Amino acid sequence: MQPELEVFFGSVSGFKRFTWEHYIPLILWISGTIAWVRWAKNKDAVIQYRAAWWFSMSLAFAVFSWMFLRVYFGTFDWREDLPFHLCNILALIFPLALYYQVHWIFGILYFWVLVGTLQAVITPDLKEPFPHFVYFRYWWIHCGLISLVVYGLAILRWRVTVMDIKRAMIGANVYLLFSIGVNMASGGNYFFSMRKPDSATLLDYLGPWPWYLLTGQGVMFILFVLYYLPLHLWQKKQLP
Repeated sequence: MQPELEVFFGSVSGFKRFTWEHYIPLILWISGTIAWVRWAKNKDAVIQYRAAWWFSMSLAFAVFSWMFLRVYFGTFDWREDLPFHLCNILALIFPLALYYQVHWIFGILYFWVLVGTLQAVITPDLKEPFPHFVYFRYWWIHCGLISLVVYGLAILRWRVTVMDIKRAMIGANVYLLFSIGVNMASGGNYFFSMRKPDSATLLDYLGPWPWYLLTGQGVMFILFVLYYLPLHLWQKKQLP
């Protein structure tokens, strides 16, 4: 790789949480989401759906773009660069859910995004600093997923039911088993099912591996319920 490209695509580190590198993406994300929702309120249903779908496609493109770049530069690593981290999987599922308008999948996405992706925004597991490609990719995907959930609730009027908690729990465990299989084959740590992330997260309080995979079940269920209750009350108020 040419030296001038190293800062954008090379193996670099130095990102620091709770600095301007962390705060500026959050400010842009919040203001951008508010502006997007306000813009969409006065559009017809076709435009509303198209806006959501094309935005979701940009997230899926961001997932594959880094894979292609890693292959191009000859640095692709099966342990890290497959699209099997949770937020990458979510970015690939969202376009399908929107295209086919599968509402029960949106219910699962609601819980997975708010419990998993929101944690990644608050305590990012990111080492590449600005202006690295991964830095922009990380914030675009993670913040974009939350924006899509907000947009789905506020504009597309998708509803989340108590049954979606059960579906989200089952789906998370299916994906856990899948990730363990992928990790055993690749030597990776997708879905953090083989070890905790290097940065501090909620998993640090749930015991060592593999116990945090079990204790995390209870925490996950509690968080799902906590995220459901205020939404349930809000949805009841929205009913005619």
